Amino acid sequence: MAIIFEDVKVIYGFSDGKTVVAYKPDGKEAVVGGADGAGLHVYETESTNEEYQHVEISEHVEDVTCVATNLRGAFASGGTDGIVNLYTKGNKFDRILVRSTTPVRDISFHPDGSKLAIAADDPVIRIVLCADNSKIVNLEGHKEPVKSVDYDCFGNYIVSSDIRGNIRVWNVSPQEPAPRCVKTLPEYSYQTDVDSILQAKVAWNPADGGSFAFPGTNNNIRVFKTDIWTPDYALEGQHTSNVITLAWSPNGYYIASSAEDSTLVIWDTKTKGQVRIEITSTAITGIAWHPTDNEIFLTDMDGNLRIWKEPIPTDNSNLPHPAKMRKKPTSAGIPASQQVFKTEKDASSSMPLSSSLFADEEAEDDGEEGDDVDMMEELGEDVDDEEELGDNDMGDFVIDDDGAGYVETPEQASERKKQSRLDMSSGAGRGSAMANAALVQRQRKLEAAFDPPTTFQPGETPYHKPEPNSTFAPKQGERRYMAYNLVGAISTIYEDGHSIINVEFHDQSEYRNFHFTDVLNFTMGAISSAGTVYAVEGKETVKKTKPERDVLDSDDSDDEEEETTQINSTLYFRPNNSGSEKDWTHHMLPGEDVVSIAINRVSVIATTSLGYVRIFSISGVQRYIFSLENVVSITAMTDLALIVYSNGPAFGNQQNLDFLLLNTETNEVLQKDKIQLTTDSELNWIGFSETNQAATFDSAGILRVLYHQRRPFQSRWIPVFDSKAYATANERTETYWPVGVLRDRLMCVVLRGANTYPFFPRPPVKDVPLQLPLLEQSTEVGQLEESIVRIQACNAHEKDEAEATNTEEDYADTFREADSDMDVALLKLINIACKTEKVSKALDMTYILHSPDSIDKAIKIAVHYRYTSLAEKMTSIKQAKFINETMTTPSTLADSLAALPSIYASTQPTLEGDLSFVKREKGKERESSNKRSIYDSEDEDIAMMDTPSSKKSRPFQFSTQR
Repeated sequence: MAIIFEDVKVIYGFSDGKTVVAYKPDGKEAVVGGADGAGLHVYETESTNEEYQHVEISEHVEDVTCVATNLRGAFASGGTDGIVNLYTKGNKFDRILVRSTTPVRDISFHPDGSKLAIAADDPVIRIVLCADNSKIVNLEGHKEPVKSVDYDCFGNYIVSSDIRGNIRVWNVSPQEPAPRCVKTLPEYSYQTDVDSILQAKVAWNPADGGSFAFPGTNNNIRVFKTDIWTPDYALEGQHTSNVITLAWSPNGYYIASSAEDSTLVIWDTKTKGQVRIEITSTAITGIAWHPTDNEIFLTDMDGNLRIWKEPIPTDNSNLPHPAKMRKKPTSAGIPASQQVFKTEKDASSSMPLSSSLFADEEAEDDGEEGDDVDMMEELGEDVDDEEELGDNDMGDFVIDDDGAGYVETPEQASERKKQSRLDMSSGAGRGSAMANAALVQRQRKLEAAFDPPTTFQPGETPYHKPEPNSTFAPKQGERRYMAYNLVGAISTIYEDGHSIINVEFHDQSEYRNFHFTDVLNFTMGAISSAGTVYAVEGKETVKKTKPERDVLDSDDSDDEEEETTQINSTLYFRPNNSGSEKDWTHHMLPGEDVVSIAINRVSVIATTSLGYVRIFSISGVQRYIFSLENVVSITAMTDLALIVYSNGPAFGNQQNLDFLLLNTETNEVLQKDKIQLTTDSELNWIGFSETNQAATFDSAGILRVLYHQRRPFQSRWIPVFDSKAYATANERTETYWPVGVLRDRLMCVVLRGANTYPFFPRPPVKDVPLQLPLLEQSTEVGQLEESIVRIQACNAHEKDEAEATNTEEDYADTFREADSDMDVALLKLINIACKTEKVSKALDMTYILHSPDSIDKAIKIAVHYRYTSLAEKMTSIKQAKFINETMTTPSTLADSLAALPSIYASTQPTLEGDLSFVKREKGKERESSNKRSIYDSEDEDIAMMDTPSSKKSRPFQFSTQR
């Protein structure tokens, strides 16, 4: 019989406030932390008269937020004072492990007790070596303060959650050269505040590490598989508000959870149903299962404690003991405790990492009974013996280190066994079965690998409040940038029920700043010289109405009915100047949401959740539509639009992105190719330079521009700035948030410290010089070579743009000046080459000179150093290049286009079908038949016959925008 929850004695241990608890490995003591500087109480849990004795430890001066124990009996605690303390097995204070500038929210020991993972009110998780706290490893990836952290039972993975609801899984196994994030689950859990009682608790299955659990967004608990990082199941239907915390039973069969609605639920993870549900007087904030007994330790917001004996009914044979595993009989007679897991990289492994989650399932299928085995006995070792803990043979241990799904799940193992039986019965043999299983695994690996990147607007930032301990969700008065570029900035201030949008321009002599009330709470915006555009996803609004009542109805109640109205996704344009242009609004189709937006001088572009790219004129006319899925971001300038989209699976933290460069006026595609990013980095920003050149900026700090973007099939991405190298060379510890790109400079906001985006008030925009990452930049030769390559690339782009817009004469002086600057650098290199007796290098650079005067100066340099033969060769180059004009000159944009067909021809007839509108024989009367004619009158037929059969193709056109 289980003890009724109401009969459990309440222990008044602390004053009001959040309390937390953890059992020691032998279960004889439990460590409890309280609020208001009460410190720690260590309770003896084996008392028979319920007079629980305890030891008080007062080392924290503020709230204790987390406690953790290891297998050696030592324990640790963290608090809002930012201190993490270590304690001995004998309940004595040992030492301070870490002092943090922010409150500590959660801690977790490595299974061998040698390391401690720490989550505090910042985005970085710290792994500290307990024996030497100077040895620290940082896990960086979260963008918001981390709320919870937990090691798996083998110490190879860590799972973490932050206040925005993002879940991350980290591979920290010794086989990895450095810890890495193998899986991100964006906003899978609820959003919370750093000091809320909602703990966003993440927890591994302690029995085998085959799965992990965390609170979901619908008052439920989500459980994910470890091997392929996909959803396994959800526990739901009992809590009516957010889950505060949860804890697995030692054998992984049960999960106990508490919620804000003061409910306590014990779940059966096999049936996915409830075992017990209790209503408490106040919210439970701490849950711990006894390591060996049928017992739960509970703590609540009032500082009260309960030790609940036998929460799992003992009179039900279908409910196993929470701390005992069912031993699976083995044909070889090898105990389960001596069976060794295979490594996840072993493609032929038939022993799944998570197969022991319910080890009795296969035994039941085979008609065999399993025995209950005590969890501590199953370990087969003395937990106090440190040497034995460190000497476990882990040589064959398998970890799914890249989250790609090498290790079988229980479902995969069952499927493989079934297929194996079928193959053996048909004479196929074991080899065929294993080949089929490997094929299925590879297929599932590919299916699970595609995790589309997060869509973003260039120049946007999240809501942020300067003071600490703020939530991610917007509050009254919080603000963020919706767009920030070389034209200006759009910012929004969140108010209750609406927002205030402010538009500020850098050049206020041309445009005036303005603001307006946003009743739709737009989530994205874009700005250009033509105007601003905004969009918001579709949403439901609830309107309360009074029901109609019969005249004779005497009920005077004020009951109101709620009426739900669906508002479709909205696109809104507003001009910069109140002149001839007027604002306009378009609503998307039902179920279609705007994903990203952009605006240039002639068009407004919107990509949607249906995979559509919709193009509107500045006046709001729908001009074009085409399909493009998985759009990540979009930017636009003049008459061009750069659309970046995901094109398939991305392995090894490498984004797989393509781009489309489109003329939104003619709807012609200029380029379509891959986005080039630094290895293990993400795309952070896209935009156009002041000379209309597409540009990207990744998380590694590399700025790239699209070279030869006007030339078909000739484009390539050139790195023109390395922000980390620039900061290091100038002995600065700062990062750069891109705003735009000038001819030779990056316009950016300089960020210092841990800031990743600009705050308010609007910071000044700085400029840093572009510098290609060539070699030997510390030498004069390297600097001159970099200058030449950079000017040459910039000049080539600008000449193409001038030719495309028929403005070559307008910029002829500018191009000559650029050539002159390049020649100055070349002559300096020729002088250095002659001085160092590198004659061939001097000759090579002579070919690049742009004018006869420059070559004459090169000849003088050669004569000065008495290189007569070199001077003669330079004279020959001058004559061939500028007098005889026999040397090959760089091709122009027109030359590139001339090599391409104006229209792609076909050798097969394409218009001779039954419904063709082309007459096959002139003068021959149309045969009378039952076939339906396309034409309604004979006059139209004659008119078509007089039309020439060949139509002149329209040549490739460029923008006329200047």
